Amino acid sequence: MDSTALLLSRLQFAYTVSFHIIFPSFTIGLAAWLTVLEALHQWTGLQAYRVVFEFWLKIFGVAFGLGVVSGIVMAFQFGTNWSELSRISGPIQGPLLTYETFTAFALEGSFFGILLLGRSRVPPWFYLLSTGMVALGTTLSAFWIMVNNSFMQAPVGYVMENGAFAPSDWSKIIFSPVVWVRFPHMLLASYLTGAFCVVATGAWYLLRRTYHDEARIMLQMGLYLAAILVPIQLFFGHLTGDYVHDRQPIKFAAIEGRWHDQQPASEVMIGFPDAAAET
Repeated sequence: MDSTALLLSRLQFAYTVSFHIIFPSFTIGLAAWLTVLEALHQWTGLQAYRVVFEFWLKIFGVAFGLGVVSGIVMAFQFGTNWSELSRISGPIQGPLLTYETFTAFALEGSFFGILLLGRSRVPPWFYLLSTGMVALGTTLSAFWIMVNNSFMQAPVGYVMENGAFAPSDWSKIIFSPVVWVRFPHMLLASYLTGAFCVVATGAWYLLRRTYHDEARIMLQMGLYLAAILVPIQLFFGHLTGDYVHDRQPIKFAAIEGRWHDQQPASEVMIGFPDAAAET
């Protein structure tokens, strides 16, 4: 591939991925929180939970739609920008993306309409079930994508046939040890992203002295969740870093901006890499 075309392909794909991840990293956690809010509303009858739910449901609907649309563009770019990768790894990556479509998008799509428009048309228990199914669908989406990406980082359960990857053991691919480090790390990151967005919104309304009860719900629930999940996320983040250090040392050196071995390694706070001088 021509170096200019390669650079442009990388830039285009980097932009698409960077734009796309904004939405699932927010909606995965938000969907789970909406399920909790609906359950609390039905259990306690407190109207404030309903108000908070309806407020965030509108935001979730917009973010979910943008995530789907940007994700479709990203999937197409596997073929338009990285056709050779698709040819070589398609026998494994293709089914994994298909699993995501059938188990996640089909599940989300089936219940998303009920979530948006069906409150007055279905029994309360079924509306709660629909909310939970949307949350489950977003989680399954994250799982299958992380399985796919983990295979790209640490291929297992495959054989080479005619110059392409072919699956030899799907259980090794799906239940690879690295998946169970990286998937919780991504899931916790999504929950924390949603939690801090909710906290910021609640704090804003408290400062404006409006919707006091609803703002306190947002602030308290978000801060409690963050206090629990941040230490757990630090643990899984450390495990993820250990994996990269052990299995992908060149990648780890690039992350830290290092060209040469150092014992002990110095801390790099700000760097301007010079490829020609290797500094």
